[in-house]
Order: sequence, then C-alpha cells, then structure tokens
Amino acid sequence: MKKKSNELRGRIAAMALTVVMCIGTAASAFAAGNPIFGTEDEPATAAITKNLIMPAGTTTPDAVFTFQFSPVSVDDRTTSADLDTMPAVGPTTIAFSASDTGTVSTGTKTILKQSGNVLSGVSFPHAGVYVYTIQENPSVTGYTPGENETYVFSPAQYTLAVYVKNGDNGLYVAAVASSITVNDSGNQTSDPGDKVDPTPQPGDPNITGNYSKIIFTNTYSKTAGGVDPTDPNNHVLTIGKAVSGDYADRSKYFAFQITATQPGVVQGSVTYKAYVLNSSNQVVTSENNASDLQTDGEGYSYIEFTSGAAETVNLKHDQKLVFTDLHIGADYVAVESAVEHYTASAMVVENGIGPVQYNNVIENTSLSIGTKLIGENQNSAAFTNTYRTITPTGVIINNLPFVMILILAAGSFVVFVVIKSRKKRNHVSHR
Repeated sequence: MKKKSNELRGRIAAMALTVVMCIGTAASAFAAGNPIFGTEDEPATAAITKNLIMPAGTTTPDAVFTFQFSPVSVDDRTTSADLDTMPAVGPTTIAFSASDTGTVSTGTKTILKQSGNVLSGVSFPHAGVYVYTIQENPSVTGYTPGENETYVFSPAQYTLAVYVKNGDNGLYVAAVASSITVNDSGNQTSDPGDKVDPTPQPGDPNITGNYSKIIFTNTYSKTAGGVDPTDPNNHVLTIGKAVSGDYADRSKYFAFQITATQPGVVQGSVTYKAYVLNSSNQVVTSENNASDLQTDGEGYSYIEFTSGAAETVNLKHDQKLVFTDLHIGADYVAVESAVEHYTASAMVVENGIGPVQYNNVIENTSLSIGTKLIGENQNSAAFTNTYRTITPTGVIINNLPFVMILILAAGSFVVFVVIKSRKKRNHVSHR
C-alpha cells in the first residue's frame, strides 16, 4: 500500500512538472501577444498597415513601400539550421498613387492602406510555432524621388508568431499573435512589448478606422520651385507691389510683415529663400528692400526667412518678392503696413484658386490677407495702394498767405467803395 502511495505521489509530481513545462512553453510561445484564433476552414491571417502622412495640398506620390520578414525562431529553437527550415514570408508591398486622397485635417493629409494576408501562399513544413520580425525597407520603388522630395521612414519593428496546427486536411494557421519591438508613432501611446492585433480588418481604413495594428508610419514632403530666381517657373509664391493714382509716388517703399511657416509634418527648423525682383524678373540688390541680405551660390541676393518668424520687407512700385523653395503645404501671412493718403487692396490666388479681392475702404490702414496655403498650383498676392484723389485748384499752397492778403485787400476795397457810394446817395437825397 505504501509502495502504491509513493508511486502515486511520483506520478502526480511528474504530471505537475509536465504541466509547469507546458505552461512555460506556452508562455514562451505566446510571448508575441494574445493570439487571434482561426479554424481549419478559416485559418488565422495577418496584415500590415501603411500610414502615409503629408502636408495638405500635396499630391500623393506613386510610391511602393516594402516590408521584410526575418526568421527568429521555430518552436523556440534559434540555431541557423533551425531557422533555415522556416519558410520565407514576404516581402510584402503596399503601393500608393496620385489618386489616393485619404483624409485631410488641420493641414495634414493622411492615407491609410492595409495589405492583404501576408501568410497567403506560405507553406509551412510541419506543425509548430514560427516567429518572425517585421521591418520596413528605408526606400521606395515605383518611381525615382526628386531632390526636392523627402521621406521619413518608420523605425518600427514587430514580432509575429504563427501557430501552425495539424488539421484533418493538413496543416493550417490556427492562430497569430504580434507585439511591438520598436514603437511607431501610429501606435500613439503604445510601448515596446505591448501586444497588437495583426489581423486585417474589412473596409477602407480611411473611412472605417479599422486596420491591422502592425502599423508603419511615414511622412512625405516636397518643396517646389528651383535654384534660379529669375525663372518664373521657379516662383512658388509671388507677393507683388503696385501703386495707383495720378499723384501716387512710384519711388516710395511700402512695408510688409511676411511670415512663412513650414508644414507640421516637416521635422526640424527650416529656412526659406526669398528674392526681390523688378518687372523684368531681375534680382534687386538694395538694403532699401531689407536689411541683412545674403548671397546664394549663384551670386543672387536673397532674404532668409526662418519658419514661423516675421520678416519686414519693403517693396516699391513694380517690385515683387518671390519664394523659390517653400514646402508644399506650408502657409504664409502677408500684412502691409498703413500708409498715409493711400488705400490698400490685394488680389490673392491660393493654390490656383482665385483671384479673391481684399479691400480697405479707409486710407492709412494696414491690410492683412490672413493665412494662406502654399499649394502645387499658382500662389500669389498682388497688393495695390491707391493714392487719394486730388482736384487741382490753381492755388499753390506755399503762396497761400500772400493770396489771402490780396483777397483781404480786395475785399476791403470793395467794402470801401460800397460805403462811399451809399454816403454819396444819402447826401444827394437830403438835398
């Protein structure tokens, strides 16, 4: 009896050890995240979400993004020989095109795209747990980006565990699980180690807001214009100056406070170049226009604008300020200072839409056109100051005191004659 009791205790201990080992194996296997289960008829699937962010007004690039899968372990084994038995997954690509509009909010365009099932067509050699890491290639295909285009690629990394089971009709993916290794900004408040749902969701992610949480967020931006400021094709923004009126002073300088601000998705501190040109598109070099002029690589004088900081620029009749390297999606503000005897107006074209007229009805008041977006089409603000109407009187103001003396003398003489005439009539009548 005692022998049987000892055997029973031994069996219980062995069973307990087996359970502990199983739990330990399960904990290791499920470390990639809470599994999402499938069935033999509907196996579990996994997908990748691409989150492409760019400034509003920017045309979506025809870019293809690629994601690589690297083997980590099979049934917790990590030797080279074991990893060589793991089937290749991917690479997976997600393509964008100019027709992708996404959603626009607070100056930012966001486009979400979800891949198909990344495990589709993958043939696993046996049942078990296969673990992979997922990363994005830091380059695009589909076209060659220009020097004026910038991509900031996602640093994110994810772990994907694939649970392959024996079924009645062969192997199938019974579950998938994923967790964050290196976080992505698209996961908001998530941290490395957090579990995410890797399964694809139905519908357009831009509309439904549902998508695989294996997210890779990239930003895209580009500048317009070019190097040569004398070429009108390189003018991203033009702020022109004219005066109107028969007595308007065409040599007078009018002061502007101008601010150019980079798009929110553009990282770091940015500066822009702006040139003063005459009506022949020749660069003007004069400190009457602005102080602290700088010289570019071609020898042209320019005004440097730090993003978000107002600069004072003075323009006279038939001069214009042109920006040649603004980001698409940047914005600007132009305010013309009040000028005595002049009434200001402006005609504004914003990303090819317009012109829209802004008018002051009172002279000697400043004029602001508000905040305007820099788009890929025409961007301009043409300011005109109209001098008050003057009606010639033939009187020269400088001689006015002498004229008044003559008028007073003439008036006194007239009064004297009238009084003298009356006295004479009264004298005749009394006779």
